[in-house]
Amino acid sequence: MRRKGKHGDNPFDDIAELNEPFLPDERSESARALVIDLIDRTTKLESQLQAQYSAMAAYATIAQQGIDTVKAEARHELDRSQSTMIGLMERVRRECADSIDGVEARLGGGPEGDAARMSAMEARMATIESLLTTTLDTQRHLMEMVQTLMQERMQREGWLVSSGSADELSLR
Repeated sequence: MRRKGKHGDNPFDDIAELNEPFLPDERSESARALVIDLIDRTTKLESQLQAQYSAMAAYATIAQQGIDTVKAEARHELDRSQSTMIGLMERVRRECADSIDGVEARLGGGPEGDAARMSAMEARMATIESLLTTTLDTQRHLMEMVQTLMQERMQREGWLVSSGSADELSLR
């Protein structure tokens, strides 16, 4: 196989390339090394930037998920609080309405109203007062009768002098 040059089939066309030195001079070699070093550093910097970008994207995703979770929990907590408050308000409203209805029913009269109960209680208290007064009168009367009977018996049996009383009796 023959080697073809740039301008056709002439093998001596590449002689200009042969005039170049085999090893490049030091300036071009140091520039080349500097370029290779810069390319390596740029490549490393690019990979570090991509890693940091990936990490930042991961952190941002995690943060967004955390924010979404907190929002959802806050929303559920708000819903629970609202439900609890509404339930308590309804309960207080119901209890107040029941209390008002009960007071109206008791004050409205009828056989189970407060006025009827108060009248019945006053009648019972009047009955109890009259019974206590009668009992006290009966007790006084019984006491007087017992004292009279005791004096008569003591006089009959000789315990008392004809002009003395049971209060003057002593054991001297």
